[in-house]
Amino acid sequence: MYITEVSIRRPVVSWVMSLILIVFGLFVFWKLPVRELPSGIQPPVVQIKVEYKSASAPIIDEEVTQVIEDVIGGAEGIKNIDSKSENGKSTINIEFDTDIDLDNAANDIRERVARVVDNLPSESNSPQILKQAAGFTTTMWIALSSASWSDLELGDYAERYLVDQFSSVKNVGRIRIGGLRELSVRVWINPIKLAANNLTIQEVENALRNENVSLPAGTLESNNIDLTINLDKSYNDLEQLKQLPIKKDKNNVVRLGDISNIEFGPVSEKALFRSQSKDALNLKTVGIGIYARSGASTVELSKEIKKRVKEIKKSLPEGLNLEIAFNRANYIGAAINEVYKTLIIAFILVVLIIYLFLGNLKAVIVPAIALPVSLIATFLGLYLFDLSINIFVLLSFILAIGIITDDSVIMTDAIYRRIEKGESPLVASYKGSKQITFAIIATTLILIAVFLPLIFIEGISGTLFKETAIALSFAIVVSSFVALTLSPMLGSKFLNKKTKTNFFVIKFDKFFNNFLTFYKETLKFWLDKKKNNIFICYFYDCWFWIVIQFYKKRVASNGG
Repeated sequence: MYITEVSIRRPVVSWVMSLILIVFGLFVFWKLPVRELPSGIQPPVVQIKVEYKSASAPIIDEEVTQVIEDVIGGAEGIKNIDSKSENGKSTINIEFDTDIDLDNAANDIRERVARVVDNLPSESNSPQILKQAAGFTTTMWIALSSASWSDLELGDYAERYLVDQFSSVKNVGRIRIGGLRELSVRVWINPIKLAANNLTIQEVENALRNENVSLPAGTLESNNIDLTINLDKSYNDLEQLKQLPIKKDKNNVVRLGDISNIEFGPVSEKALFRSQSKDALNLKTVGIGIYARSGASTVELSKEIKKRVKEIKKSLPEGLNLEIAFNRANYIGAAINEVYKTLIIAFILVVLIIYLFLGNLKAVIVPAIALPVSLIATFLGLYLFDLSINIFVLLSFILAIGIITDDSVIMTDAIYRRIEKGESPLVASYKGSKQITFAIIATTLILIAVFLPLIFIEGISGTLFKETAIALSFAIVVSSFVALTLSPMLGSKFLNKKTKTNFFVIKFDKFFNNFLTFYKETLKFWLDKKKNNIFICYFYDCWFWIVIQFYKKRVASNGG
């Protein structure tokens, strides 16, 4: 083949082509997103949340959940609708097909919900439309704790100053405050005093709504000045609020402080967040939950959040502490690191086995160099096809080690056998590569024909195996290119005839020759027993058929 001949006659050409693959592969490696699983494995989900405080679950189901379900049912690409009506809250999760764009789906749902907002109860909050990957799991939890600040003060500080700072981080989907106790004025009505003044809860509520208001009252315009008039009847502190009139008689005015106890307190006492560490036990804590944007890299987001936490710590008030309580990227990083370790172990074992069979250390150099070149260049393929580094891709690399090493080993063995017969390394590289080129090309095409069709599988299975198939196919193509260019050039420079002198190699050769003799004798013995072979094959076929029938019955009895 022409490219092989050029690589042998012009070694610099081969080196430059391989270096280009390595440089570009390493360059895009740092740009590839790192995920636990391939992108798109979870279907797009849009969540609708409506809060209707003090309403029971049946009322919410009838007046909120069913109204929204009726209008969103006709949206395109809906796979499943899961709704949950609880006391004070309605949650509807709409799962779409994997080929539906999440942004378009969210806009469609938002438009449909807007049509029925006026039909929802006036006391309910406006519907919240959230878009995220299925599961709605937080990427990180950040704990804001203090020994001197109260829960109310921590929650107020987190909402005012921290939420916006974390929201501006790249790839953040949304922020959630865990254990938030929003500051509010709690009015504890004394039922005995209420009855003694001949009042009802409804009258107290109406008084609070009508008296504690701030309304625009128009403008005054003159030649020199324009004035804006506001009707301000709001109460700014607890003492003023206690003087709010509830009921007026001829001789008496019943005020709010006469029938109730008024104090600052949280909107809900049920919210709680706990984060414990050796240096901070039983502190008042508020959690800040970070949700990754759909399709974003969890590991990259974790790095950006850590940087932002360090920046915020410098400006925190005295008595506050900000720490990362939970980081999902730690588990993803640990899993990926284990795969990297397996990859290194597989590479070492491959090189060791090649050395034992060839018995020449210089012969090991050829596949030992060709293997990392092929793997590094595969990252370029991942970048071109907009893929990510994840467990499935790295597992395909482990599988590819054995496949992509074959080409270089075959090429090295063909050259080395000719050198053992007395040919010079240059002549042996030329004739050996010419002899084996067609076999390498044929093997490459067959392997691609096996793995590439995996990209046409639909659904979640197709999403899982698409990146594996592309990574394997690209690695096989690159390994063939390396075997036809770099390997014969290295063979012409490094290989030479050398007697095996290593103790372990000699022992392995002796063991292998004995095993080869045993295999030949065993094979000859069974080839002479034709009737027995036919019987054994028939027996295994029958046994295999029985196992399949038994398995079918078990599956049918378990409900398919």
